[in-house]
Amino acid sequence: MTTIVIWVSDLQKSVAFYSALFDAKHPYVSEAFASVSGNGNEVLIHLLPEEYRSEPTLGEENPIKPVFEVVSIENAKLAAGRSGGRIKSDIQEHGSWKYADGNDPDGNVIQVREGI
Repeated sequence: MTTIVIWVSDLQKSVAFYSALFDAKHPYVSEAFASVSGNGNEVLIHLLPEEYRSEPTLGEENPIKPVFEVVSIENAKLAAGRSGGRIKSDIQEHGSWKYADGNDPDGNVIQVREGI
């Protein structure tokens, strides 16, 4: 299982997004922390201190991009759209994978991939 840690401005929105993306049924959620896992992925989500919270901006210049394995990129696109994020329509192929980039509700750049 791959685990990443992120800091977000809106904990509930991020929990909803990653729960939908991973088809997670029972995320752990407290006042300022959550753990969402499913399909071999886990995201530990910390709520930013109030003085650092802001409106989401696309993190295109962020030096990392986590990659999450999903059963279906098309389903991931629908789940992301319903929960405040997005997966781009531009699906690429490399080796035995199809993949697409996107953003979570906080603007963090992510990639989803499925086996061919």
